[in-house]
Amino acid sequence: MSRSAGSPRRPWLAATAVGALAVLVVLVVATVSPAAVRGTTPSAISKTAAHKCLVMTGSGDPAFVRNFNPYTATGLPSGQFIKGSMYEPLVISPEGGLPAVPWLARTWKWSNGNKTLTLNLAKNVKWSDGKPLTSADVVYSLKGGNGAQSKVMDIIGYTRPDSNIVSISASGKYAVVLKLKTIDSQFIATTLNGAVVVPQHVWAKVANPATFTNPHPVASGPFTTIARFTTQDYVFSKNPHYWQAGKPLIGCLEYVQASSNDAALALIQSGQVDWTHNFVPNVAQAYESKDKAHYHSFYATTAYPISLTLDTTQYPYSLVSFRKALSMAIDRKTVSKLGEYGYAPPTDAIGISGLFPQWVTDATVKAQAKTLATYNPTAAKSLLTSNGFTYKGNQLMDPKGNAVNLDIHVISGWSDWVASNQIITKNLQAIGIDSNVKLEPDWNSWYPNASATKFPTLLWQNASQGSPYGFFYSNMSNNAYVAPGQDGTNTGNWIHFKNDQATALLAQWKTTLDSDKQHAIATKLQQLWLQQFPLVPLFIGPRWSTYSTKYFHCFNSPKNHFGDPIFSTYPDNILSFTRICPGGQAGQ
Repeated sequence: MSRSAGSPRRPWLAATAVGALAVLVVLVVATVSPAAVRGTTPSAISKTAAHKCLVMTGSGDPAFVRNFNPYTATGLPSGQFIKGSMYEPLVISPEGGLPAVPWLARTWKWSNGNKTLTLNLAKNVKWSDGKPLTSADVVYSLKGGNGAQSKVMDIIGYTRPDSNIVSISASGKYAVVLKLKTIDSQFIATTLNGAVVVPQHVWAKVANPATFTNPHPVASGPFTTIARFTTQDYVFSKNPHYWQAGKPLIGCLEYVQASSNDAALALIQSGQVDWTHNFVPNVAQAYESKDKAHYHSFYATTAYPISLTLDTTQYPYSLVSFRKALSMAIDRKTVSKLGEYGYAPPTDAIGISGLFPQWVTDATVKAQAKTLATYNPTAAKSLLTSNGFTYKGNQLMDPKGNAVNLDIHVISGWSDWVASNQIITKNLQAIGIDSNVKLEPDWNSWYPNASATKFPTLLWQNASQGSPYGFFYSNMSNNAYVAPGQDGTNTGNWIHFKNDQATALLAQWKTTLDSDKQHAIATKLQQLWLQQFPLVPLFIGPRWSTYSTKYFHCFNSPKNHFGDPIFSTYPDNILSFTRICPGGQAGQ
């Protein structure tokens, strides 16, 4: 789908007691000092000198690896913003249905009964090696390279058997024509939005894009030169020949490693870092109060849910009654208040009301979605026992006579999810499920298993944010389905679920341009969702952005909201990289 697989959150400080979470966090953040920063990075940043580069950080990142492959490296710290800084989109459909922004495709036009899309490309774009970017590069990129490369490089699904794309061809040097089998009202917002354009003259020579690390990238974006790269710090310098006149406005991007959560907090508190996508508990006190004129946070809640994800092909997760019981057994309000510090509002059982409230309009659907997400352990137990589950003492037994176990995995440093999982597992223990929090040491230990749902975990949605179509497509469509044990990152089908009826409804949605019909279809999908209940939405996944205007301004903010504010979210991040301005400025 359309979103980067890079982590959109890097929370702080592993919590050890849910009940004491608020006190624990306040005590820890109050005692962190810059001395906690890992023997500083090789970078030139300091507390007093103005920053030449826009400095960013994550939290608990492993040592950086020189991998700049836009198809495979986006889950690595070194690849957090390869897409957006180096490699560019054709069209940007920002979060929440904001108007589409022309990029490499400056204009586009539908014809042939809205089944043919012509993209008119910018004519002055050059790759960083000086060669022109033309329609041949775009055709190559959209087709997913050659046949041997397509599995890794085919972002838009051109080579899939179910593809709605008939052909992709060049029309002269600066136009590309895509012919579809049927009308697709979601094609630009959902499919094309995730495309990335790479140089054919480089990638056609790559034997295996899945293992290619692209150590010396040739790209067209605003930052194409690797000025420095170490295991703790790297710098992307401005492309001096960037095709958009006067942009980017700043000279370079720098990403520094924070080897621990304490170190990351110290870096932003001391002003050594300008921008993070971290959850900071009590951010007003822990960060903003340190410099009220320049330190800001934007925790946007126009977002998809964080959900409990299960492999729905595995017993007993395959039982709808079990998934519904889990939903009613979880106290979302407490999870939101204590685990997420109140920044992540609880959701209903559909989960799209934060981003697309205008699409959930049916009164019966609303009532059912509310009931299924309301904490009611008594109702959860009743639903289980009426569907073949029994109790052996206090232990829940599945219909086959096995004790029910459900351990939830999380990275140990992600304090909000650790605390939230502690609440959830206690909730589940109360209805007889043996459930514990399983801590993973780092991203590399957690994500490969999480993305394939080899264990229960919390996960965010990476569906298109142009319309709610992407949410239902990722979770229910046969065309997005990913087999058990396989990585669901590309389509967002973490739960390995598919449904023929949903697939048919999504096809109807795509082929109509009538807004009323689209809303009617969305309601039918919501009804089917509540019937099948493939996923357990819990709370909105805020788009964490904590930033300083001491050395730069024009950040994505409540007053200047132009897309997703997280720097690793493609393609919205390129809007930030080309709009952020040099120079300090008080206020947001």
